[in-house]
Amino acid sequence: MDHFRRSFQQTGVFIYQHSLSLVLISICWFVGSIPIVTSGPATLGAYSAIRSIRDGDRIETRMIRRTLRRHGLNATLLGLVPLIVGVITVIYFQKYTVTNSTFYIIFSIGGVYLFSFISIISLTTFVRLSDGCTFVEAVKESYGWVIHNPLLSLLIMLTSGVLLLIGIVSIVGLVIIIPAILFSFHLEVVQTSVSQIAHNGDP
Repeated sequence: MDHFRRSFQQTGVFIYQHSLSLVLISICWFVGSIPIVTSGPATLGAYSAIRSIRDGDRIETRMIRRTLRRHGLNATLLGLVPLIVGVITVIYFQKYTVTNSTFYIIFSIGGVYLFSFISIISLTTFVRLSDGCTFVEAVKESYGWVIHNPLLSLLIMLTSGVLLLIGIVSIVGLVIIIPAILFSFHLEVVQTSVSQIAHNGDP
């Protein structure tokens, strides 16, 4: 909880200091995600842009292009897997509302848990890919982080849900700042602890 609170505070300071750049990142992410299939590369690009600001106080386009060239296909797959699971879950829930079948509600609930689990692993993998890890290393470390940090993972999902709800309600907020806030917060929470897993091999 202390780590979560510190990360929340540090994210607030980061947003205040780089608000204009984060607005630009959010708008680029939104536009880049419109075709849906490109949401993965757009998200990886956003994480890379935010990391470049954290490391050098400016958006480093060269680093972003290098990361996307290296992991563009992987990022596409990472973006599509949670989406596919989410669509299947919605279909099951829709069938439950029509048939009132226990089978469909059980699969709907299971789909929600699976969607949440895959989503947090995918986002954490984006963090590691933006740090220069190989795809296999990033997935392995992200899975380890989520498994060994269930409370932080849950808090990230709840915070992300609240931020997305605020963005959806405000509409404009979803485009101009909410995505960058979410990515900045997630990057702040995950970066230190995942780096420790990567270097020490321990949670």
